[in-house]
Amino acid sequence: MTSIGVISDVHANITALEAVLADLHAEGVECIVCCGDVVGYGPWPREVIARLRDVDALCVQGNHDAASIGAFPSDHFNADARAAIDWTRAALDQEDLQFLADLEQMYIGDDFVLVHGSLRGPLWEYMRDAFVARESFPLLARSIGLFGHSHIQGGFVRFGEHVDAITPGRPIAIVPGRQYLINPGSVGQPRDGDPRAAYAIVDLDCDSVLFKRVAYDIKPVMQRIEHVGLPRRFGERLEAGR
Repeated sequence: MTSIGVISDVHANITALEAVLADLHAEGVECIVCCGDVVGYGPWPREVIARLRDVDALCVQGNHDAASIGAFPSDHFNADARAAIDWTRAALDQEDLQFLADLEQMYIGDDFVLVHGSLRGPLWEYMRDAFVARESFPLLARSIGLFGHSHIQGGFVRFGEHVDAITPGRPIAIVPGRQYLINPGSVGQPRDGDPRAAYAIVDLDCDSVLFKRVAYDIKPVMQRIEHVGLPRRFGERLEAGR
């Protein structure tokens, strides 16, 4: 594989996912990987699982995925998130639950490592700053690690003893001898102030990472969230990108 579409934190938002998949198709990516949290918060868990299976996406398990199958304690979540987990569990059929149960917490491929949180805490640890990233780099078995969980696009690069933050904008060059931790941002519930669905493309031929955003119609998603009885603030957060 040479061109990899990297997505994360879809959170049962099929409308955002379809917008990103259309953009990835236009970009000509050869495969799609997902850094976890397929479900949670959003109103279309079954549809998102089916769509990711349709495109043969390589997924790892996120904390919301694990909680929805009872494999991660729900008392780690706030009341609204727990309500969404309970709703999601009831909405899924046995095949959907098995799909989530079968997901590995970490995938180590020939060219990259895929995880939801961090290398030392695959389900729960947030890598929001260089200090936490510095603890994961020694555990990175490849030059590129792909992660999510924070819903914030960006990442970190290590060269020697230095760890610097990567911010989205211009393409990032993958330099031999350095290691990279890349967060594509959230497809279904961004939290960096930009409500557009976020993703990234890792091009192994060109040795580059490109962060991308794509707009979609948020209002119907907000309406659907309310219609199915999920907490209203999940829709309000979509509109704010927070």
